[in-house]
Amino acid sequence: MTGSVRRRNPLALAGEMGMALSMVAGRSQVARAIVGEANLTGHDKAADVGCGPGAAVRVAAARGVPVTGIDPSPVALRMARILSRNSPAGQVTYSPGSAEHLPLPDGSLTVVWSISSVHHWADLAAGCAEIHRVLAPGGRVLLAERLLRPGASGHGFSSERAEELCRTLTSVGFTAVGSHTITTGRRKRIIMRGERPAAGRAR
Repeated sequence: MTGSVRRRNPLALAGEMGMALSMVAGRSQVARAIVGEANLTGHDKAADVGCGPGAAVRVAAARGVPVTGIDPSPVALRMARILSRNSPAGQVTYSPGSAEHLPLPDGSLTVVWSISSVHHWADLAAGCAEIHRVLAPGGRVLLAERLLRPGASGHGFSSERAEELCRTLTSVGFTAVGSHTITTGRRKRIIMRGERPAAGRAR
């Protein structure tokens, strides 16, 4: 009906809430690890792409870094805002968006990370190019995924797929591209990283 409010499917909404709750329970340890890998300083401005309920956003904000959490799920963002009410004033912002369409100005950040969400991206090259766009020269990106067995697919990346993503990062303009693994709890994670070249530095 024209002018009517579109109601969301209750089952879909319940599924989103369940996923967001599971992320609250499961992301604290990996959030601390990835924020540690980012080597944040008081001069950084960061974004978490696919932030979910905002665990890594809050860890970074507690270190004095202003952070924007971005996620396509209204339910996850609502939960993130509730859980972040006690974060330092002015340090945390949440916005709807996707990796392929980041709601951020060009060159506005020094660090971007994504934790366990890259495997959901519709277009890896477009997502990497968007991150390159919003990073200032010298900025860095960290993309973390659960490490899967060779040939496996699902919620994570195999080492082969990680290599493919590293090639994509290079193709959109990142330098110092590479990957390494860490262990959080019982799970192995693979982190793919790169830097946007500093001004005046050749690729």
